[in-house]
Amino acid sequence: MTGDTAVQAHFAINSYLVSLSAVNGTITSGGGSHTHGTEVTAEASNEEGYHFVKWTNAAGDSLSGENPYTFTVTGDTAVQAHFAINSYLVSLSAVNGTITSGGGSHTHGTEVTAEASNEEGYHFVKWTNAAGDSLSGENPYTFTVTGDTAVQAHFAINSYSVSLSAVNGTITSGDGSHTHGTEVTAEARNEEGYHFVKWTNAAGDSLSGENPYTFMVTGDTAVQAHFAINSYEVNLFATEHGRIASGDGTYTHGAEAAAEAAAYYGYHFIRWENAAGDSLSADNPYRFAVKGDMELTAVFSGVRRLVTAEASAGGRVTGGGYYDYGSQVTLTALPDSGYRFAKWTAGEKLVEQVGSTDSSYSFLLIWAAFDSYRANFVKEGGGTGVGATHELHLLPGVYYAEGVLHLVNLDGYSISVSTMKGERVLQFTADSDNAEQAAALPAGVYILNAAKWKEKYYVTKFVVK
Repeated sequence: MTGDTAVQAHFAINSYLVSLSAVNGTITSGGGSHTHGTEVTAEASNEEGYHFVKWTNAAGDSLSGENPYTFTVTGDTAVQAHFAINSYLVSLSAVNGTITSGGGSHTHGTEVTAEASNEEGYHFVKWTNAAGDSLSGENPYTFTVTGDTAVQAHFAINSYSVSLSAVNGTITSGDGSHTHGTEVTAEARNEEGYHFVKWTNAAGDSLSGENPYTFMVTGDTAVQAHFAINSYEVNLFATEHGRIASGDGTYTHGAEAAAEAAAYYGYHFIRWENAAGDSLSADNPYRFAVKGDMELTAVFSGVRRLVTAEASAGGRVTGGGYYDYGSQVTLTALPDSGYRFAKWTAGEKLVEQVGSTDSSYSFLLIWAAFDSYRANFVKEGGGTGVGATHELHLLPGVYYAEGVLHLVNLDGYSISVSTMKGERVLQFTADSDNAEQAAALPAGVYILNAAKWKEKYYVTKFVVK
């Protein structure tokens, strides 16, 4: 040193490096070179799905939980921002179903599979968010969690087809589409002649013997109503003069029955009557379709025979007609003026002697009796009414040939022709003594009744071959 000396020391402020870094985030400000004592504000932003936790120094010691973080620089400084992944609440719910998996807390970006099961009788429709927007129609449904999430599973009630059918009947109600748990009443109506038996399922198993039948629908259902044909009792009875030959018993609906009765000797069948006494038929056997329980009675009567009575010239006769077998017949001969009754003749040719000369002749109608008679008259003090040649043409007569009924000596008579059963087939008035009447008569025996005023009658049989 050579003298007094003034010397000055000069100092410059230090500059420090502030190094900022971030885990799962980004530094937005604060890093770089800063002079000693400077207040530095470090700030970081999170990556998507993360949140800020803290700042640490190079040794890992926590510095602050604030972001941004302000500190005074006193040296080189390394500060790190720490971010942690977010956790979100996934809330799952179900309408008419149950959540089986997927709900709870999940970290950001996790794939979550939501699954729900239906309640009985319901089916899955869709998932919706909290706003009610549709998310998916799949179940299970997989999605990525990016925030708190509320998802709801929707289920709708099932609709089932109820198919009803009937055998020998008609379904009246119950078939169609029905929702789960609905009570359905199936009803069927029988066809005529059938009765309800039971309901069966598609496998043929019996379900119920009730009609209508009520059941709860839990799925597609096929039910069939079964009807069976009715069975009826046909009971046949006979009055005291005959018996039932065949036809009574059990018949199914619509079956043909043939009721037949047999008359005892001396009687003949008249008709069939129902339980109310109404006449049903004169046919024997009587054929009919059975449509219910029936009681029929065969009615019999004494055999009716036709007794024909005619007169020779010179008179007339009364008493001819139908009589029951075994009854008494009385024939009365009535001579004209100037004539007297001579005798009775009988038989097919009217030549058999009867053995009575009384003008009133009575006899029992039995099998041995004749059924054709003639009253013979003679003139007072003269010959017989049938012996004189000039009087032969006065005898009435009838015959049938080639579709024409010929009448002899019946001019002015009212003519009635009937079958042996009493069914009238012709009725007219003869317009001459040689009248002809066209008539298509089937082969058989017929009865001709002729009447003129109140005192002239003529009854006879004729044959159509």
